[in-house]
Amino acid sequence: MAGMHNELRAIERQGLSRRVFLRNMLLTAGSISAAQWLTACGGGSSGTSSSGVAPSGSGAPRTSPFASMGPLLPPDANGIQLPAGFTSRVVAVFNEPPLPSQPDFRWHSDPDGGAVFATEDGGWIYVSNSEARDATTAFGQIPAELSAIRRLASRDSLMALSPITNAISGLVNTLLPGGIPLLLPFAGGASALRFDQGGNLIDAYPVQRNTSTNCSGAATPWGTWINGEEILDGYMFECSPLRNGGEPIRLDRFGRKAHEQVAFDVERRAIYHTEDITGEDRFYRNIYTENEWPRNGRPDLTRGKLQVLSVPAGIDAARQGPTPIVWLDAIDDGRPQADVYLAESTIFAGNEGVWFVNGFVYFSTKVDSNVWAIDVARGTIESIYDPTDGPIGSPVDPAEPKMMGVDNLSMTLDGEMIVVEDGGDMRAMVLLPDRSTIPLLRLPGDAGGTEVTGPAFSPDGRRLYVSNQRALRNGETVSFGQGGVLYEITMPFSVRVNPPMARAMPSA
Repeated sequence: MAGMHNELRAIERQGLSRRVFLRNMLLTAGSISAAQWLTACGGGSSGTSSSGVAPSGSGAPRTSPFASMGPLLPPDANGIQLPAGFTSRVVAVFNEPPLPSQPDFRWHSDPDGGAVFATEDGGWIYVSNSEARDATTAFGQIPAELSAIRRLASRDSLMALSPITNAISGLVNTLLPGGIPLLLPFAGGASALRFDQGGNLIDAYPVQRNTSTNCSGAATPWGTWINGEEILDGYMFECSPLRNGGEPIRLDRFGRKAHEQVAFDVERRAIYHTEDITGEDRFYRNIYTENEWPRNGRPDLTRGKLQVLSVPAGIDAARQGPTPIVWLDAIDDGRPQADVYLAESTIFAGNEGVWFVNGFVYFSTKVDSNVWAIDVARGTIESIYDPTDGPIGSPVDPAEPKMMGVDNLSMTLDGEMIVVEDGGDMRAMVLLPDRSTIPLLRLPGDAGGTEVTGPAFSPDGRRLYVSNQRALRNGETVSFGQGGVLYEITMPFSVRVNPPMARAMPSA
């Protein structure tokens, strides 16, 4: 990344805005180099327009296909507002079998983080977490007496556990104040939908069960699914997206905390992950040695060092421009991170999505609706989207509200960022290089009671999967544990993505 250092210095010497450069890297990542971008700019222009145009290596403008979208149209038959040329279909609904031929498997409630995996037959698998909340969630952490029960994490459905469900519920009720009933004990986990190369749904099954409040995660470069529990003493887990792909394992070296999304920097042997529990949260990474993460191999996730981010000058400085960061070794002794926060670690307002592309780590903070960029090589952080920072609404429809409640992220190989809203306006948004945003869709439902979750593209780049977390088929918003609808959005164009090939868990 020495070249990136030199190019960024060249940008500053030319008097160009480094922040504009970073915004353009969102669009040009993976398609042109920073040096080409500089050459195309010529030193006198930011190289962007309100339509999302960025220069290519030849000097000709490159336009994101998202920039050609029109405004959202009235709701379709599924209650979704989409631009012209887009269509939707329902692929899974809470408590219904996704496949009539498999009536014993029903889709989970509260779908949250999701990812797509390619399959060797030319199809793909969509994995979805369940943020189902049991009674223990209301108290922030699961009582220590239940630690043995939590180790029951398996691939079996809750129905298979029915002989012991009442016993577990009775035990929990004796441990919780007020005799609060536990209707769905440890009902989180993840489920999978498998599609053939034509996009037809051909299989549906659980990949993990008996964990709690599984929020987000990520597809690993080596073809497994990493996901975490969003509770104060939550664990991270790894499981296979394949049916009968091996038993899930618990990843203790990621710290006990309220886990959110995950991102991978293979070249530098780092895994980034976010925390979201109180709105005063931290940003983490795990780093590995060459022996712990061989090149072209998979890391030993039982090892590695947990670190937490510090911004000595404060995040207000990072809102103004690139600000130096420091990584601190976190206390990692099995206690919840909230009990052992380092005084020097920086507080962020509800960390959510995170994605790594082309030397930058992007992550979102829901409470202040900011999107941040960490320049890994230079060791700096800055805000690249802040709704309070000028007129940065939608160039397609000025009446659209600014992007708010930023949550999960999904990015293309060209750096186009899809951001879904929690508490905003029930939209999936496209963040363009000039910080303007274009609505990709609006789901039905009350944003105060549900949210948009789990964005992920099919391998051909033409389909986007997204969930309405706590809703019914008719769009009615419901309570935790009572709803959830997964949609497939087909686009009139394709984007460049490269999901990993689905793999089984490694042999013990």
